[in-house]
Parts: sequence; structure tokens; C-alpha cells
Amino acid sequence: MEMQSQVFDVEVEFDGQMHKAAYFVENDIIHAQIEGKLIVSPLGAVPAAKTVRALITGQLLQMKRRQKQRITWAQ
Repeated sequence: MEMQSQVFDVEVEFDGQMHKAAYFVENDIIHAQIEGKLIVSPLGAVPAAKTVRALITGQLLQMKRRQKQRITWAQ
């Protein structure tokens, strides 16, 4: 069982840089502040910290893909 309404921090290393997110769980919903965005996800069978790490990685991959796409379109 996850602790409710207590703020936690997690870090993920991505492309040689550390990225940090803060999150809390309330009513079995994860609320994570990732790269300046509030992302909400249901609490599943895996621990909330693991879910938030996956959300951070997904967000960073999406940002990297968009940046690469901008470069391609600009040429």
C-alpha cells in the first residue's frame, strides 16, 4: 500500500543527465510533476515510484523525438 498525500521525489538518468520529479498518491491516483507538467496516472499493481520513473522516461523520450523531428522538418 502506498502512503497517501505524502510528497516523494524520484530521479532518472537519461542521456547522461539526471532528471527529477515530485509525486504524491491520493485516492489511488498518482500526481506527478514532470518537466513542468502535472501528469496524473492511476495507481496500478507496481509501486508508484516505478510508475513515475516510467512516466519521466516516456516524457523525456517524447521530448527527444519532437526535437529530432523539428530538426528534420527545418532542413
